[in-house]
Amino acid sequence: MSRVILYDKDGTLLNFQKLWTPYAKKCIDVFAKDFDAEDIKEEVAEDLGYVNGEIQANSTIAQGTGRDIHKVFESYRNGGAKWAKDFYESNLDMLRDEMVLIDGALDALKKGQKLGFKNVIVTSDSRDSTLRFIEKFNLEPYIFDIICGDDNDFHKPDLRFIKPFLDKHQYKVKELVMIGDNHADTMLGYEEDLYTIGVLSGTSSESHLNGANMIIDSVKDLFNQEGDFILDA
Repeated sequence: MSRVILYDKDGTLLNFQKLWTPYAKKCIDVFAKDFDAEDIKEEVAEDLGYVNGEIQANSTIAQGTGRDIHKVFESYRNGGAKWAKDFYESNLDMLRDEMVLIDGALDALKKGQKLGFKNVIVTSDSRDSTLRFIEKFNLEPYIFDIICGDDNDFHKPDLRFIKPFLDKHQYKVKELVMIGDNHADTMLGYEEDLYTIGVLSGTSSESHLNGANMIIDSVKDLFNQEGDFILDA
């Protein structure tokens, strides 16, 4: 039976649209202004995955790491990567202020912990931003560990992204279940038979969640009315 629940952060525990959609627009607008790049602004936005005011499923913004996002800006302007990194870091306080938990997220963490599960956040976002998220919502008592996009050179869905965590705690893949809202989450460890549950609370519909063993509406559905984990009920 799975004893470790790996939670994606954005779109799974944290409301993705309320945070990253306005940030993406702001970032692209300021980039275009600072680099005199109004003529290519729509191309940049499309490459990032921001189209018609919405972030597209499985796009660079939706599932990429900071490095992936910075590379897109660099591909359009020399110095774009450093600019994007500096812009992100200068907006961390604003991003923290705009964070909103997905309904039922805290309850899911509490219920899982009560049943003896270890709650682990596995995110493409930075460690700095993730720690701010945990601190803002007082999640420290319910989080066993975090794995972040700037921890190593790998990223989801490559299982090597979480290998240092597995080695550190001596967990086997069969002891884990991954919960997430995009392809990078539901394909994590696919070849190693890591069980994944897709949620529809982020940027993806069912058709985008390749590899998912199960798809539910949100983390609210992880535990039944009796309090049992969905895979144990």
